[in-house]
Amino acid sequence: MALGLQGTQTVLKRLDLALPEHIIHVSGSNGKGTVCAIMAASLSIDGRENVLFTSPHVARIEERVRRNGIPISPREFNEALMRIHDAATGDSNGSNVELTFFEITYLVAMVASQGCEVLILETGLGGRLDATRSGPATISLVTSVSLEHRDILGPDLPSIAREKAAIARPNAPIVIRDPEDENVRRSMLEEARDAGNPLIGEIIGPADASFVSIAEGIGVVGEAAELANAVFEKIGFPPNSIEQAKQVLRWPARMHLLSKSETSSHPYLLDAAHNPSGLRRILPELELFITQHAPKNENGPVWTLLFGTSPQHDLSEMLSPLHEMCRRIPPQQILLTRPHGGRYPGVEIETLLEEKWLLENPLTFPSASHAIKKLASDSGDSVGLVVSLGSLYLQGNILNSFEWASDENLSLFAKH
Repeated sequence: MALGLQGTQTVLKRLDLALPEHIIHVSGSNGKGTVCAIMAASLSIDGRENVLFTSPHVARIEERVRRNGIPISPREFNEALMRIHDAATGDSNGSNVELTFFEITYLVAMVASQGCEVLILETGLGGRLDATRSGPATISLVTSVSLEHRDILGPDLPSIAREKAAIARPNAPIVIRDPEDENVRRSMLEEARDAGNPLIGEIIGPADASFVSIAEGIGVVGEAAELANAVFEKIGFPPNSIEQAKQVLRWPARMHLLSKSETSSHPYLLDAAHNPSGLRRILPELELFITQHAPKNENGPVWTLLFGTSPQHDLSEMLSPLHEMCRRIPPQQILLTRPHGGRYPGVEIETLLEEKWLLENPLTFPSASHAIKKLASDSGDSVGLVVSLGSLYLQGNILNSFEWASDENLSLFAKH
């Protein structure tokens, strides 16, 4: 990881791309991927050619760049890589630019967006120094913010919110999910009033900031739809298809149900809530789903918890609401594992075992595939609905174990 804009901007200039008319740039702690997916699905329904850049990928790298909801082909991805390689190494002055993995994938999206009407960019980390900030945007959006990556983004919520609001461009609109905290709101407004980064050639100027209030109790997808509606209104797009996009959207690893026919064993519900606020936000929806859809016995819903996570600033804080849910609707089994393939190593199982789980001696497995194999050998009565939580990388491990990574499955639209 390398925070900074100038190297990426240098390569972007060398590529000399014809960029889309509209570029929507999205930052935030929670919900930014969902609102990006809602907007891309709505635009696709309306027949507006669009490219969506998100990260990380769940099952395979091409899903970071979707055109009209479908991952671009490996061939197109590789051709873009070659163009980026040539631009990074082929300057007439002989100066090479070193790029990170994330910066390269962002540039692939920029190459792929040529000829499209709309490009939607999800930030990777923060906003001010994220690679996605190195290029232009016609409108920005900040979703909900929470305490995360304090070692990089700042020690408190106003500082973190300021870093995320720094995606604001001078003299362009920025839509902000109302943080419902006066200090946080003030810090974001201050950043928007002095938008711009001279290091990449921008002249400091005010962004047009507006806040969107979200009613209490609205779900994750409902909130994303309201924010998408606010963005579309600002740029003059009709919001007609947002409601339809909500209904048809399939956002892999976000409240994502795999049926028994897809797993050949038990149904799995996957969600990638990766920080305390994200997990707390999704749990009411998750608890309702378990109550309504898990098999029942005389004691209530039959379900199994599978958990693994990336490093947390405070693991106990993250797990506290999950423990509360488990006390209300006790799982049949608790399985702990370690995600593989993420930016950071997964939390060790020994560390997870130090937490106070509802069931004594939770089962432990070195990987998701080992846990899946064990569950497949158990009867439906002893497993029920498998609920996997804690890390997007864990959900990717599970999807790859089920060989789920086809274009059809990774499309934003369900098969039917």
